[in-house]
Amino acid sequence: MVIALTVVFFLVAVLLIVIVLIQPGSSGGLGFFGGGSQSAFGTKTGNVLTKFTTLLAALFLIVSFVLGYLNSRQSKIQINEMLDAKETIEKLPEESGEASVTEDIGVDISDTD
Repeated sequence: MVIALTVVFFLVAVLLIVIVLIQPGSSGGLGFFGGGSQSAFGTKTGNVLTKFTTLLAALFLIVSFVLGYLNSRQSKIQINEMLDAKETIEKLPEESGEASVTEDIGVDISDTD
């Protein structure tokens, strides 16, 4: 599910970038240096591109929040699994490590200068 949502997230992001680049710019520049007769968002705020941009932006936000929630939940599951594994390892019986330390492995290092 996370992979499918990530693909949807990527596609929505690319579409959002393309739609924003296709839209015509307003010559007013938000009214700072002229163009005071125009509104801040242009005069045609109800056209199809604007509505599609709003839809994609809302979808982008929703999918990003869902992916964030799923990723945070997944990391909590992994932490709980690691803690359970640690508890299981701590419950294992202790083996005597002395036999492995004194075991002869066939290497003589007494002649080294």
